[in-house]
Amino acid sequence: MGDNPMDIFKEDMENEEVYLKVNAMHRVRVIATLLGTDKIKSVLLPYFETLMKKEDDEVLFAMAEELGYIAQIIPQQSICLLPILEQLAGYDETVVREQAVKSIIIVCGFLGDNEIANTIVPMILKLASNEANFTCRVSAVSLMCPMYARSGNQKEKLRQKFTELCSEETPMVRRAVATKIGEIAQYMDKNHVLEVLITVLKQLCQDEQDQVRLLCMESIMNIAKILNINENKTNILPLIISSAEDKSWRVRLALSKIFAELAEAVGKEIADSSLIQIFSNLLKDPESDVRVIAVKSLAKFIKFVSPEKLNLIIPLLQLLAKDAFAQVKQNACLVIGQIATILPRDNSQSKLQSYLIELMSDDNQDVRKNAAQSVGVFAAALGPDALGQFIPHLKKCMEDPKWRVRKEIIQTVIQLALTIKNTDLFVKQLEPVYVMFLKDRAAEVRTIGLSRLNDLIQTYKIDWALGSFLSKCLETLNKDTGFLYRMNALYAIQQIGLVADGPMIQDKLWPIVQKCMKDNVPNIRFVSIKVAKSLSKKIDHQGTLNQIKQAINELIDDNDRDVKFYAQEALQY
Repeated sequence: MGDNPMDIFKEDMENEEVYLKVNAMHRVRVIATLLGTDKIKSVLLPYFETLMKKEDDEVLFAMAEELGYIAQIIPQQSICLLPILEQLAGYDETVVREQAVKSIIIVCGFLGDNEIANTIVPMILKLASNEANFTCRVSAVSLMCPMYARSGNQKEKLRQKFTELCSEETPMVRRAVATKIGEIAQYMDKNHVLEVLITVLKQLCQDEQDQVRLLCMESIMNIAKILNINENKTNILPLIISSAEDKSWRVRLALSKIFAELAEAVGKEIADSSLIQIFSNLLKDPESDVRVIAVKSLAKFIKFVSPEKLNLIIPLLQLLAKDAFAQVKQNACLVIGQIATILPRDNSQSKLQSYLIELMSDDNQDVRKNAAQSVGVFAAALGPDALGQFIPHLKKCMEDPKWRVRKEIIQTVIQLALTIKNTDLFVKQLEPVYVMFLKDRAAEVRTIGLSRLNDLIQTYKIDWALGSFLSKCLETLNKDTGFLYRMNALYAIQQIGLVADGPMIQDKLWPIVQKCMKDNVPNIRFVSIKVAKSLSKKIDHQGTLNQIKQAINELIDDNDRDVKFYAQEALQY
């Protein structure tokens, strides 16, 4: 086959359509396998050199990606790919550069430490020293992090160059350094981190460009993880304080996003003594977007703070629960539920309960939905005695015009019922709210109510299902005119049948279904057939089985074709 694959590839690359050339480039790994190492070096790579001078960015991106795959085909000779990848790492287009860097890292995986120190590090330093093209310097920063640990006696040169790049005039280079400084710190000795990187980080945190300061936030967190408490107090805490007071709201937003992870990194002592006050200021930030993210982070942050210190947060939660911005209130709802599991019961009940109840009636449906979700956690934390105070509000929410709110309420009620496991309390307080799913307008709500019915029967036993709950199903079947609700009641009876034994089914459930099989509404009749077939699987009494078969037989000639279909199907199996 000689040069055949290569000739076909060249022909495809002469096409005027860019997408066809990209597709051809993505097949080059197959061609490389056929060519072998020698022809990759002598034929394919020189051809790539010519393509680099004329091709579009999309093709060059595909080329950079494929060079990574070719490296895996010729691992022992993959170093020959570096000259092309080095050129691609200096291209203007970001995605081409980034892909070239990824492929260089793949090649480095096949090289020994000596080759890294003698070949890769000089290449990185060359890229970093390219005054004419800042994109080369950006790629150099990206390569320094993964290569630093393997650079041997060249580490000092890399550190020095990394530090120099921090003072670059080009903002794009400083942004790259700000992004990677936390990553390279993981590979450095701690003394170098304290002596070199902290100084660089402080400088970047005061950069004139807010985008550079913003990118420092993640690096602050990563460096905090490798320092001890005293080192964090001395070096990291001042940076957090200055960032929380930054004139750019985007920097404060970036800090808010990672604040919980930052608290975990610096430890509970600093979180208690200093971070909680800083975070309080972010929760009161004049920019609504900052408050939204800060409240979202608060849900995680409270896990890293001592319970006694959380009392400082409660007044802020009360303010946030009345915030003019709906998204702030949405997130505040969830925090109120979580904080109740940590605070003493009296604190939660006296200081937060009224706010949560108020949020259940908010004008915004997403606030009401989150409040409904939070009520379950909050009420469970207070204990069964406090449940009665929430029932009227849960009932009111089950009449909410928005089905997503009702869906959240039914899930909350079910979860509370499965948590308290108190039959009297359930029947008196939670069951009246739960059974409202039988007549809900939204199929999603009815489906959730049915899907968890079996769990409730397992918890409150079959006596509850055949007694109190079955009576509500009968009420729906006998008094309600909506056939969808009556169908739902029949499916609920089917669920009870899955748990009840044969005699219970034939005495209590089958007579109800038998009556429904003569209903005027065809949908009720065919659902009754399905339920009857399901119930028959657990009945041993031959007389009852004959009754079921006879009732289905009578519907084989029904006027409605769906009823006839289900009747015939039921008799076949």
